[in-house]
Amino acid sequence: MRPDEGAGKQIEIYRRMSGRQRLAIAFEMWEMALAMAKASEKALNPHLSEREIEERARKRMTHGAAGSHSLVD
Repeated sequence: MRPDEGAGKQIEIYRRMSGRQRLAIAFEMWEMALAMAKASEKALNPHLSEREIEERARKRMTHGAAGSHSLVD
């Protein structure tokens, strides 16, 4: 199967899903990407606190739009 064929099949699958199912997948993908960004920040900056790592990762994920209103306490 060529990549464009695979992408077309994936689109078909998503179209058959409910909006709720697609949204759940989007949230799962966001969480996986955030976990990867946090792991990267931790590897690059082992001296930072968990809060600072979280803030940096969220900032990367939002292209700087995360600001100081992080969800971390």
